[in-house]
Amino acid sequence: MNRRRFCVALLVVSISQFCQTQQTSKTQVPADLERELSVLRQKFPGDMAIYMKNLANGDEIALDADSVYETFSVIKLAIASEVLHQSQAGKFSLSDRVTLKAGDRRLPSGVLYALDPGLQPTIKDLLTLMIVISDNEATDLLGDKVGRANVTAYMRSLGLGKTTIQFSDLDWDRTWLSTLDPAYKSASGDKTIEFPFGKYDDARVRDAFGHTIYDAGIYFGHSSAREIGHLLEWAAEGKLVSKAASQQLLDIMEMQQVNDRFPRYLRDVRIAHKTGDGQPFIANDAGVLWVGKQPIVLVVFTGHHRGETAALHDTIARVAAMVVQHYGGQLAPDYLPPTH
Repeated sequence: MNRRRFCVALLVVSISQFCQTQQTSKTQVPADLERELSVLRQKFPGDMAIYMKNLANGDEIALDADSVYETFSVIKLAIASEVLHQSQAGKFSLSDRVTLKAGDRRLPSGVLYALDPGLQPTIKDLLTLMIVISDNEATDLLGDKVGRANVTAYMRSLGLGKTTIQFSDLDWDRTWLSTLDPAYKSASGDKTIEFPFGKYDDARVRDAFGHTIYDAGIYFGHSSAREIGHLLEWAAEGKLVSKAASQQLLDIMEMQQVNDRFPRYLRDVRIAHKTGDGQPFIANDAGVLWVGKQPIVLVVFTGHHRGETAALHDTIARVAAMVVQHYGGQLAPDYLPPTH
């Protein structure tokens, strides 16, 4: 080999070794924490995916993190991203107002369904309501505004090929309610909120809900824990749409009012997160937790849960507690560590 070829070969090897070293230093697995979380998953009566990344030191844990799960309302982070994306592209302003109509009402998740038609919230108002109280009327209005296919396309442009949305909340409600009463197959939004649930016992309503999740070919959103984790990582690093848009999304997420999962056992931990609700079969949570100066991305997806909602929420809360405790954060006095 001549001197020039030798130098080139040496340079290639050196670059390769450097990249491998950098990759190793950026991605580390805290074995003790992973072991504790794995034990928790093994005892869980259902499916569970966990993705965790400490952005300060590169620690990463991925347990079933690449499987596709039903996100329920966690998909609203993807919708919010596309709203901010289109707004920054000049397609509309977040200060634009939308006039609410009676047919825009959705089954209770939030507050807009209870207000009179004619209200004119801004797009930013709808974005805030969609995240902090998971308002489904706001969600469908924003989904219609930006186009659900565009949400999926934007996720794919970011390399998130498993993160998709196709159906509206109204599509889902019609499918669920029509398994109880076929007359609701094409019901308007204002008719769905008047559904006579009192005519049916709780077990039948619950069975219909579970059937819609698993057998009806419809979904709120699909994604993996790792992909939602990447979305949150980009937001925390100011790289989702733009630095300003990233911060705006995190600011809204910090106002979250559904706090029965990740925040349950945490004390003095700043958190920006979004839940997803399909209880008792599914409950999810995804967010960024700042433990001191350490931003930690955490996503927990569940499915096929065989138990009651309170236990499901508590397990998700314990995942966050175990992560925060590992990195030196404070927990509530009533948190009891797992026993094996």
